[in-house]
Amino acid sequence: MKVAVLDHGMGNLRSVAKALEAAGATAYVISEASEARASDGLCVPGQGIFGRCMDSLQNGDLGRLVVDWIAADRPFLGICLGMQVLFESSEEGAGTPGLGVLPGLVTRLPDSVTVPHIGWNTVENDYFYFDHSYAVHARDHSVVTGWCEHGERFAARVEKGALLAVQFHPEKSAGAGLDLLREWLRRGS
Repeated sequence: MKVAVLDHGMGNLRSVAKALEAAGATAYVISEASEARASDGLCVPGQGIFGRCMDSLQNGDLGRLVVDWIAADRPFLGICLGMQVLFESSEEGAGTPGLGVLPGLVTRLPDSVTVPHIGWNTVENDYFYFDHSYAVHARDHSVVTGWCEHGERFAARVEKGALLAVQFHPEKSAGAGLDLLREWLRRGS
C-alpha cells in the first residue's frame, strides 16, 4: 500500500513514515494535496498545536483533501493531533474549529493528573505510548473502538469506514504499534 504522510508544518513525519514502512507500506511525505493522487492511503501525523495545524490545513487545500478523502471512504490514518483535528473544535486555542468530520470536542486533560500525559497506558488491554495534553470526547460513541483513562475517560481510538484515528503514537509503541499499523494496511489493501 502506498501511503502519503501529510506535512502540516509540525509533527514527527519521518518517524511515522519509517514505522509505516516497517509495517509494510511504501510511505512518502507530501505538502501539496495534488501529491496524494497516486496514494492508496493518507496519514495525518501527530505532535503540534491544534490551531496552528488547522491554519496549515486551511491555508491551501490540505483540509479539503482530508475531508474529501474521508468522504470517499479511502484509507485514512490520523495520529494524535491528526485524530483531534477530525472533530468539531478544540479548547486548545480558545475553541478553534476543527474539520468537523466527526462529532465531538477536544478538551484539556484535568489538572488533577500530570499534563501532558506522557508515557505508556492501556487501550483495550494493549499498551501504547501517549504524549498529549488534550483529549477527544466523541459525541457518537459508536465510532469509539478504544478508550483510555488519564484523569478522565477519553476516546483513544476511533473508526468509521476506512477511517482509523488514534490518540496514541503507534510509531513509538513498539510491537503493539506496528501491529496496529499492519492491521490498518491490511484493511486498506
